[in-house]
Amino acid sequence: MHRVLRTEVFSAGTPTVSAERCEGLPATTRPHAHDFVELALVTAGRAVHVSAAGRRELARGSAVLLAPGDWHGYEECHDLALYNVYVDARVLRRELAWLRPGPPSDRPPHLDEDAMALAEYCLPALAGDGPSHAVRIGLLLCALGDVLGTPPEERTTPHPAVLHAARLLEDRLADPWSVDRLASCVGLSGTHLARLFTRQLGTAPMAHLGRLRAERAAALLLGTDLTVAAVGRRVGWPDPNYASRRFRRHFGLGPARYRETFRPDAP
Repeated sequence: MHRVLRTEVFSAGTPTVSAERCEGLPATTRPHAHDFVELALVTAGRAVHVSAAGRRELARGSAVLLAPGDWHGYEECHDLALYNVYVDARVLRRELAWLRPGPPSDRPPHLDEDAMALAEYCLPALAGDGPSHAVRIGLLLCALGDVLGTPPEERTTPHPAVLHAARLLEDRLADPWSVDRLASCVGLSGTHLARLFTRQLGTAPMAHLGRLRAERAAALLLGTDLTVAAVGRRVGWPDPNYASRRFRRHFGLGPARYRETFRPDAP
């Protein structure tokens, strides 16, 4: 059974990090989605990874990073073994906000043997209940920091106004935001905020908001019985047709089809 909802992975609603070793997977794993960040690291065997981005062959060292709402599955699995690392999205937006995903690449992440040795040393500790939240974040960065974002030598702490703006977008998702309105809330001009936000977080403010809304919509579709229209209103897309177009742009499926396909209790 795949872990689909954040409540299945993280206890007491605390933003944190966890890991699970998976072995003996069947030849085909049904496509599924999650409402948290998942990073899969292949430690043995081979498979074909299937997602909205296409098909990709996996072998030892292959890493797959999935944002909340992204769907994926595995085909042609042969002795596949991997670690699934589960990260509450709030961790990346708050404690690790300085991590910035790199630009899309034709060469997906692949760890060499030195990096694999470090990952296989660190990740078992994330599978238990012992480490504190701070230790879990440290272990995650030691094992897989370069997969999650920019290399250590390029990391900088975002401007406080950028962090404030990102937090406002997350906490008041349904507000009718514009760049100028957001900028006025953090004491900058729209042009200045847009430039800082894009440079430091890797995406423009309204594009970031669109992704947050899509992720929250996906979580609501998976974890609640709200109608598709109500989900759209909840995340700031009151027009159902617009909401459907925006959701499809992120996940390759309309919201109704997404729920039908990936909801945990779907047949």
